[in-house]
Amino acid sequence: MEIVYSNNFLLHETGNHPENKERLISIIDSLDKNGFDIQNFRLPLKTKEEDILLVHSEEHIKKLKYCSKQSLTLGDNVFHENTFDIALEACGAALKAAKVSKRDFAFALVRPPGHHAGKDFFEGFCYLNNIAYAIKRSIADKDFSKVLILDFDVHHGQGTQDIFSFDPNVFYLSLHQDPLTIYPHKYYAAKSKNIRNVILKPGTDDKTYLEILRKNFLECVDSFNPEVIAISAGFDIYYKDEMVGNKLQIKNQETFYEIGKIINESTGTKKFAVLEGGYFLETLGQNVFNFLKAFI
Repeated sequence: MEIVYSNNFLLHETGNHPENKERLISIIDSLDKNGFDIQNFRLPLKTKEEDILLVHSEEHIKKLKYCSKQSLTLGDNVFHENTFDIALEACGAALKAAKVSKRDFAFALVRPPGHHAGKDFFEGFCYLNNIAYAIKRSIADKDFSKVLILDFDVHHGQGTQDIFSFDPNVFYLSLHQDPLTIYPHKYYAAKSKNIRNVILKPGTDDKTYLEILRKNFLECVDSFNPEVIAISAGFDIYYKDEMVGNKLQIKNQETFYEIGKIINESTGTKKFAVLEGGYFLETLGQNVFNFLKAFI
């Protein structure tokens, strides 16, 4: 297993915002305590501004650069002068994980997250869509051609859906809490057959969650037959992550191991994962480790 990470991700200063540098610090601390060689984490690949045009519009990039230069705060998104550059590096980390996945499981330990960023919009703590860039670039580089994205963040990744709708090379499967009870506070209907949104009711418990995940994941793997599985790993499904509106009842930390086990044992396909949400610092690091140990 390889972990892709840069210390620059700690420089995206957001103050008391839920999406802050303490998230990564808590994860790294847990991985260190659990035997990971944190001194040998892989570095992201260099990503140029023009590379992002594979995923986002030129106007989107211009707006991000302007907001960063002005250190603005727009909605849920906090900008500082380095925000665009760090978001660009997060894309490079996701791409590195995708490249490494050809021979080993890889996890991109990044911030800011990305799955709420669409072709022409940013919101929900996200600026550039890390996993979408990794996939688009890898397909363009002919590393692989068919990808199944599994997104288990508590929030719908409407940005990822926006980018990949009607894309025959990518299938997007998202399990998320009913959007009318949590951000983004509206339904983004699946308008193409390569999108499957599985709506979870508030109160969904561990057993029910795993049953729903297993059923839908296996159906999508069987029908789409992907070469690669890309995972948007959101740890805000944990029941104590209430600050972002979570009303699920995922109380067993070993459930994250079971999620990884379902993904890893059900198919021999290459896989990589990219960090999305997860904000309850007391257990975030252990939850991430529990997920990763399924791939060791």
